[in-house]
Amino acid sequence: MNATMKETDQGRGGVDPDEIARFNKLAGTWWDPSGPMWPLHRLNALRAPFVHETIASHFDRPVAEASLAGLTVLDIGCGAGLLSEAMARAGATVTGVDPAERNIEIARAHAATSGLTIEYINGSVEQIAERSFDVVLNMEVVEHVEDLPLFMQACGNRVAEGGMQVVATLNRNPKSWLFAIVGAEYVLRWLPRGTHQWGKFVKPEELETLLARSGLSVIRRAGVAVNPLTRQYSITDDTSVNYMLVATRND
Repeated sequence: MNATMKETDQGRGGVDPDEIARFNKLAGTWWDPSGPMWPLHRLNALRAPFVHETIASHFDRPVAEASLAGLTVLDIGCGAGLLSEAMARAGATVTGVDPAERNIEIARAHAATSGLTIEYINGSVEQIAERSFDVVLNMEVVEHVEDLPLFMQACGNRVAEGGMQVVATLNRNPKSWLFAIVGAEYVLRWLPRGTHQWGKFVKPEELETLLARSGLSVIRRAGVAVNPLTRQYSITDDTSVNYMLVATRND
């Protein structure tokens, strides 16, 4: 790794301290599917199979129990481990990183109770600058970071040759402001007010540019929709609000 990469990885791309404090406060509710984190549980029920299938397809594996064995997965902003545990159950060797200390404490305790071996690190992606992974999961994090280009470079640098990164975030346009902030936080009250800052939302083309700077090419785009009546999430072609990008490195 050259000096430029090291300098980039040690940049100020991390989550805002105020956001860390807020996530620490919510940490105790992570594993309650009927509590304030219920949207994430519903979302995880959709994204975990999507991520599993995407990884299995890229590495020519069947979508089956333990089919990700032998693959290393980095879950950035892992929270209390919802997606990390799903990947571990699929057989992957998982490392979860989160700047909120309480999240990591709860993640470790829940993994132990569940009989899962997962490496959890309290900190940021910059703290594992010397490591690389087959898969980097960057889910619902980019809309919370202070310096997006530095953060994305650090994440990209963690992707091994032939590996992949999956990114999930929110688009920045009037529709996303109406749905994700006004609707979800103020009208429906699905999320605590202040969960998101619209100015930090990222357009898909902006994210693709940042991924390309790390040598990653987007191979799949998917939108995520939610039915306000049933509260069910679904995969769609509409990326105007929530969306996911799958990018691969072919060095």
